[in-house]
Amino acid sequence: MTKPDISKDFTIDDIHKIREYNYEYTKGLSVAEKSTYYKSKAEAFLKEAGITPKTIATEIRKVM
Repeated sequence: MTKPDISKDFTIDDIHKIREYNYEYTKGLSVAEKSTYYKSKAEAFLKEAGITPKTIATEIRKVM
């Protein structure tokens, strides 16, 4: 399956295309492989958006 072609207007149809693509891509993967796939996608999105996720260790250090 090829990556979905997303329109400039980002419509509900684009969301359906993305969901279908992700389903087709991950349907044969193990739970660990799916977890790695979605984690890498989330990290790439956060990096592109310039968001630094908070970690548990960071939050604990702030409290102490």
